[in-house]
Amino acid sequence: MRSLLFFFLVFTAVCCHAQTGSEARVDSLESILNKIQNLEKEQRNTETEIQKVDILCLLSREYDGIDSTKTFSLVQEALETSERTGYAKGFADANFTLGRALMYIDPVKALVYLEKGNEQFENLIEGDSSETLMGLWAICTYNLGLTYGYLGKNEKELEFTEKVIPVVEKLGDSLFLANIYTNLGVKHLNLSSFKDAYQSLLKGRTIYRLLKDPKETTFNLTQLAMACESLDSLGQMKVYLEESRKMLKKHPNDFDLFNYVIQNSQYFLRSKQPRAALKALDSIIGMVENDKSSVQYGMVVQRYARAYEALKDFENAINYTTEYITNSKKIDKGISWFQGLYKRSQYHASAGNYKNGYEDLLKAVDIYDSLETINTLAKLEELNLKYETAEKEKEILALEVNNEEKKSQAYLLGAIASILALLLFGGYYGYNQKLRKARKKERMQEAEVQLLKQEQQNKIYSAMIEGQEKERKRLAIDLHDGLGGRLSGISLNLSKLDKDEPKEYPKKQLQKVMKDLDDSLTELRTIARNMMPETLVKFGLQAALKDYCSSMTGKDTKVTLQFYGTDKGIDLNQQVTMYRVIQELINNAIKHAEATEVLVQYMREGNNVDITVEDNGVGFSKDATTDENRGMGLSNLRTRVAYLKGNLDFQSEENEGTTVNVHITIDSDAA
Repeated sequence: MRSLLFFFLVFTAVCCHAQTGSEARVDSLESILNKIQNLEKEQRNTETEIQKVDILCLLSREYDGIDSTKTFSLVQEALETSERTGYAKGFADANFTLGRALMYIDPVKALVYLEKGNEQFENLIEGDSSETLMGLWAICTYNLGLTYGYLGKNEKELEFTEKVIPVVEKLGDSLFLANIYTNLGVKHLNLSSFKDAYQSLLKGRTIYRLLKDPKETTFNLTQLAMACESLDSLGQMKVYLEESRKMLKKHPNDFDLFNYVIQNSQYFLRSKQPRAALKALDSIIGMVENDKSSVQYGMVVQRYARAYEALKDFENAINYTTEYITNSKKIDKGISWFQGLYKRSQYHASAGNYKNGYEDLLKAVDIYDSLETINTLAKLEELNLKYETAEKEKEILALEVNNEEKKSQAYLLGAIASILALLLFGGYYGYNQKLRKARKKERMQEAEVQLLKQEQQNKIYSAMIEGQEKERKRLAIDLHDGLGGRLSGISLNLSKLDKDEPKEYPKKQLQKVMKDLDDSLTELRTIARNMMPETLVKFGLQAALKDYCSSMTGKDTKVTLQFYGTDKGIDLNQQVTMYRVIQELINNAIKHAEATEVLVQYMREGNNVDITVEDNGVGFSKDATTDENRGMGLSNLRTRVAYLKGNLDFQSEENEGTTVNVHITIDSDAA
C-alpha cells in the first residue's frame, strides 16, 4: 500500500516541474496557436507547421491533469503533423508528451512512447547539444525512469535518475533538480534504504532553501520526517514536521495537509501520545471517507487502529482494522491484507475473542504463504531470463569477434600474398598452416575452458535451486509439525472448553490457551526471521549476526561473536549469503557437533573478509567432507561460498572440535 501511495505522491508533487503552469500561460499559448492557425489558412509552409508542433506539445503538457480531452487531442495533432513534415525534434517531443500523458492511465503503453521519444532525443543530441534539446531529453528520460519504477523495475528507475542528475545540474534547473532528489529519496524510502533516503531528501531540502522555499518544499519536509522516523530519530522528525506546518501556512493545499497530518499522527504514536494522534486524524478523515477504496483512506483507518491499540481499546482497533482489510482487498490483495489480518488476530486475542483470533491467524498464514510462493517463482523466472540473455549476448559477441578476426586475417594474407607471391609462397604456405593449427588448438582450449566454467555455473545454479527447495521443505515441516501442531492443540482446547460448558469462568484453561497462542506467534516470528532477518535489511550484517548469536545462546550453549571491521559497501545479497553461511555453521555446531561453546569471528581488512567459526563439539574425520560423503548442508555451504567467490576450509578431528575458515575477496568497487 505504501508503494502505491509513494507513486501517487511522487507524480503529484515531483513531476510538477513539467506540469506547473498558470491560466495566463495557457491563455498565452492558446493565443499563439490561434495566430499560427490563421497564418496556415493564408499560406501553409514548413516553418509555421514546425512552430505549431512546438506549441501543441507545450499546450498539451499544460492541459495534462486539467483537461484530458484537450491533452490527447493536441498531442495527437502534434504527432501527425511532425510525422508528415519530417520534423524530428517535434516527433520526439510528441512521443514524449503522449507517453507522459498516459503514465497515470496505462503505464505499459506509456513506456512504449517514452522509450521511442527517449531514443529519438538521444539521436538528436548527438549532433545538437543545445539547452532546449538537452532539457527535453532530461525530462523525457526522467519520466521514463518513473514509469519503470511504477511497473516495479526499481533498478531501471534508479539507473535513469542517476543518468539525468548531472545533465540537470549542468543546465542549472534547480527546481527540477530538487524535485529529482526528493523523488529519489521517496524511492529509497520505498526500498527501506533509509539512510540513502535521508541523504537524497536533504540534498533536495538544501536546494529548496536556496530557491526561497517554493511550495514543493512542504512535501520534501514531510518525507524527511518519515525518513527520520524510520531511523528512530524522533527529535529531528519533530523539527521537520514543525517546518512543514509553517510551510503549509505559506502554501496551503489539501494534498500537503493530508500528508503532513499522516506523518504527524505517526510521530504522536511513536512518542506515546495516542489521543493526540486521534485528534490529528479526526481533522483529515473528512477528506477521504467518501472514497473508501483509496490508498489514503486505508492509511487513515490503519492509524486509527494503532491509536486505539495504544489506548487498549481493542473493540475500536478491531473495527478500524476490519475497514483496513476491506480497503486492502480492493487495492492490492497482498501484504497489506496479510498485515491487517495478523494485527486483527492480535486484537481479538487481547480482547479475549480467541476463536476469531485463531481464524484470522490461519487466514494470515495462508495469504503469507501464497505471497512467498508468488515472489519465489517471480525471482526464479527473473534469474532464468537474465541467465538466458547473458548466454545469447556471449554467443553474439563471440561470433562478432570471430568475424572480425577472419576479416583481418584475410586482408593480411592478401597483402602478403600480393607482395611475396613468387619468392615466399612455399615458406608462407607452411608457416600459415602451422599458424592455423596453433590458433585452432588455442580456440579449442579456450572453448574447453569456457565449457568447464559454464558447467560450474550450471552446477552452482542447480545447487542454489536445490537449496531453495530444501528451504521450502524445511519451512513446510516447521509450519506443519511446529506451528500447525500448536494451533491444532489450541483448537482442540477451545473446542473442549466449548463442549464442557464450564459453570465457572475457566481461567486456567484460558490462560493455557493464551500461552499456547503466544508461543505460536513467537514461533511464527522465528520462522519469518529465519526466512529474511529484518535486522539485516535495516541495520546490516553486524547487527543481524549479533541478534542471531544472542538468540542461539541458551542454558547449554554459548555463542560468542567477535566482529572486526565493517560491513559498509558490501552488497545486500552478499551480506545475506554471508549471514546464511554463518547461520548454517552455527546450526551444524550445535545440532550435529553437540557443541556447548561456539566462537564466530568476522574480520575485514580492505577488500578481504575472513570468517571463522570454531566449536568444541565432537568433530569429524576429513573423509566426511569429501564429495562422496558430504550431505546437503555441506553442499549448500560450498555453493553459497562459491557464489561469494570465496574459499571454504575445514579443520577437525574426532572429539577435538571443528574450525571452519571462509575467505572472501569483495569487489573493489563495492568496497
